[in-house]
Amino acid sequence: MEIRYRLKQPILLDVRFEAKGFTVMMGRSGQGKTSLLRALAGLLPAEGSPYGGLAPYQRPIGYVPQDLCLFPHLSVWRNVAFGVASPEKRAVATRLLDLFGLGDLADRKPAQLSGGEQQRVALARALAPGPELLLLDEPTSALDPVTRDEVLAELRGVCGKNGPTILAVTHDRQTALAADRLVILDRGRIAQQGPPHELARNPHDENVARLLGCSIGAYGRGVGAVG
Repeated sequence: MEIRYRLKQPILLDVRFEAKGFTVMMGRSGQGKTSLLRALAGLLPAEGSPYGGLAPYQRPIGYVPQDLCLFPHLSVWRNVAFGVASPEKRAVATRLLDLFGLGDLADRKPAQLSGGEQQRVALARALAPGPELLLLDEPTSALDPVTRDEVLAELRGVCGKNGPTILAVTHDRQTALAADRLVILDRGRIAQQGPPHELARNPHDENVARLLGCSIGAYGRGVGAVG
């Protein structure tokens, strides 16, 4: 999926990149990563494709913001089923909760769950309507290393043969290295993109090298070393 978007507010952004499988966008704070997700979801005015000109409810997109936005008064299964219009919403919720290992927690409220469980509920809710593109804002930021690795494995499984394309934005190096494709955003433009270990071996500039934990002298020489 080629993504081409241009924003003027709240930040100048002009990007064109390929999203495939589990794609991660990385960049320093304030570069516009979250703004791009919100524009793709139709929540910020922007020009671009895909989905340009469509209202948010018309876009085949699932979106998990950093604060998850679970409904505190609804049970876990009702949270997951919220965006499903079909009469099979309970069955859809049950299938996804089982996929994420949450089947036994279906009747609990979000406040009764751990951070990792809440993250999985939010992912299940975003997947329930069957989106074409799943947008994730810092999906592992609140997780301990073990839970992070579990969630990353689940995400890679979700975007398999028949799953959606996933675009996640993060500051976390391990999340970036787990991606199928890595995109580096710098000063409103794409600095580099490709398989993460290729970027780590041959960062195009010092900013990319710093983000990926490479030796600062490695860029341009093909001898990056991931820390």
